[in-house]
Amino acid sequence: MVIIRQNSSEVKKAMQIKLNNANSGVNKIIAYSDNWFKLSNKVIQTNLVISKNRICKNLLTNKYQDFTLQHLDKLILWEPEIIIIGSGKTLNFPNKEWGDYVNRKNIGFEVMDTGAACRSYNLLIDEDRNVIACLFLGKNA
Repeated sequence: MVIIRQNSSEVKKAMQIKLNNANSGVNKIIAYSDNWFKLSNKVIQTNLVISKNRICKNLLTNKYQDFTLQHLDKLILWEPEIIIIGSGKTLNFPNKEWGDYVNRKNIGFEVMDTGAACRSYNLLIDEDRNVIACLFLGKNA
């Protein structure tokens, strides 16, 4: 865990991720908190969809509870092998039809808390898997 001071009265906790592969041409998550995601060259303060070579900050809803099959349809257009959803600070089980819908299209599907989703995404990227992670900030869960 890393402590980040934003000003003299505010201290934020962030989780640092130790990376196995430092491939600079691939989107990887270096650290995350309830309020942001840190990639190698930028900090993103919104919910995020990330893949090896794409980042989209306006594809997700503001809250995990508002995520729908229509959002999954947009992700499927990216032709992923696996979709991971980080539901926020804690695991929030999805609607069962999400998994059924994606699995019928022969795409792997996992929902977990956002921290686990960040770590799983990086591991799958290191394995050169075609993965998309939909990451909801903890503050929006």
